Amino acid sequence: MGKVIKTIWLAAGQPDKNEEFFRSQLAGGLWTRTFLGLMAFGLMFSLTSILQAFSGNIPAIPLILPLGLENYFVWQAVLFIPWLVLGWLAASWLARMLLRKTGSRNLSLRQLSANLAISFYPFLFWLWLPHFFTAFFYLLGMTQEEWVDLISNPGWFQTIYIIFFIMALLSGWLASCLTLVNRHWTKRGYSLLIATGSYVLWVLIIFILLR
Repeated sequence: MGKVIKTIWLAAGQPDKNEEFFRSQLAGGLWTRTFLGLMAFGLMFSLTSILQAFSGNIPAIPLILPLGLENYFVWQAVLFIPWLVLGWLAASWLARMLLRKTGSRNLSLRQLSANLAISFYPFLFWLWLPHFFTAFFYLLGMTQEEWVDLISNPGWFQTIYIIFFIMALLSGWLASCLTLVNRHWTKRGYSLLIATGSYVLWVLIIFILLR
């Protein structure tokens, strides 16, 4: 478990060095650790979802999935881990399919999926922080109306909240692009397009469920 935590910490904290770290760990069960890392993030989101459910919170953002509004965070806690894996596999499949079309025939899906899992860690880490603070303030007794007012009115708190989301989107995209470009599976321009496409798919899948 210590190696999993170290992998998460390094990948989320230094997304520009993910490829260097990946190469140094090829023979050390990295795929298993990247998968367990995704499960760890899934548990973190499920826990904060349960905390929001117990505090009586309901989503402030319109729902996409046909799940009950009152019990949405319970469903989110139950579904988030398989949903996370679904998004990871879908993004890996899309990236592999596009890379094969550019001439990368001998491409290991195992290595590619491990690369993408690591590149998704920064996105998940920065996205989880506002999710955690939402649950934390609700546990302190803040009402939903007070919370909405806090993040809706311009000020330092709203600024920090927006920075978290910007950091999530940009760090995840940067890590995805650098990871695929440095692997030399195809030309750099194609790698950037494929990384962006698979990352956008991943983000959209996550945001369909996450509230």
